[in-house]
Amino acid sequence: MHILFPIGTLYPSQQGGPSNTIYWLAKGLVAKSISVTCVSTSLGAEHAVETGKWMDTDYGRVIYLKARFHQLPLRMIACAARQINACDCVHLNSLFYPPSFLLAILAILKKKPVIWSCRGNLDPEALRYSKWKKGPVLWLIRNFLSGGRTTFHATSETEKKHIHSHFGGNTRVAVIPNYMELPEAVERKQAEPPYLLYVGRLHPVKALDRLIGALARSRAFIDSGFVLKIAGDDRHGYRKALEELAGQLGISEKVHFLGHVEGAEKQQLYADAYFSILPSHTENFGNVVIESLAQGTPVIASRGTPWEVLENKKAGIWSQNDPLSLSNSIERTFCLSEAEYQQYRRRSHSIVQKCFNIHKNISVWQDTFQFILRNPGFNDS
Repeated sequence: MHILFPIGTLYPSQQGGPSNTIYWLAKGLVAKSISVTCVSTSLGAEHAVETGKWMDTDYGRVIYLKARFHQLPLRMIACAARQINACDCVHLNSLFYPPSFLLAILAILKKKPVIWSCRGNLDPEALRYSKWKKGPVLWLIRNFLSGGRTTFHATSETEKKHIHSHFGGNTRVAVIPNYMELPEAVERKQAEPPYLLYVGRLHPVKALDRLIGALARSRAFIDSGFVLKIAGDDRHGYRKALEELAGQLGISEKVHFLGHVEGAEKQQLYADAYFSILPSHTENFGNVVIESLAQGTPVIASRGTPWEVLENKKAGIWSQNDPLSLSNSIERTFCLSEAEYQQYRRRSHSIVQKCFNIHKNISVWQDTFQFILRNPGFNDS
């Protein structure tokens, strides 16, 4: 079995969640003696990899190519196209990334099965943005690319429903959560000041305005020594609006913006946090939840994310994301005794080791690829 992964950015790039998700998946497959080829641009990895050269790695045969225009990286598209004949299956990411769309057409013309990870693209909240571009693409996929040899990948049952609503109930969908190679647990240090943590890009869909509003109305937070630390890229210029909001609500000194954080620094940041918070209006998954749990730090996640298990397993809270509900959820965490809190931390670490470790769950992907290869043109619900 030989899987081709054309992807816009790939580890060591940290330009997006799929950069790591596909790296972990490819590494897990290679460990099971499955052939993997990855073709990516060098965006975000320019100083860490040699560009334009094939490399044999523990995540497959890999090449990183320079691209002047990331949305239309011609060298990357041409290189991936040349690999299609030699592969058994093409795994694409993001419905609205032009190379994925073009390579889907080529793969289907060459009668290669395609599995296409949607990465939350079909969530109604996500579709509010750039409707004029996304509408025609969805029409083309629905009418020409969503049947036959195409299987879509969803990370939750909710995302599966979104796929069926756009492409039809007979469209084949594989529901598989994101698995990852879990980082080593680092020793937790006593943070001063203690803090709540958000990690992720700064964008309106992440509902950070609601989180700041929730903290401003929480007497327990205001009267405590706690602060909120926000770690993430500000590619959309959203930070200024959040800073202004914190100022208007009188909590500027308790909201700290850290910018982009990665590697050992990020793991320590997770480990030392009291709780992580993911208040997003919508998420198809949320790798940051796994990263936090892996360091034993429980999570408050919004009900726009597929993380009900946090509440069920007492490893966090699954909350509505309006300011009042978030505020009440935060105050619930402040009411935990030290013994109760330590139980939350132990359960957090246990759940992620069992349910989201790529090396313990890679058979799920193996079985999926094998089923697709045995049934390349069969659709079911």
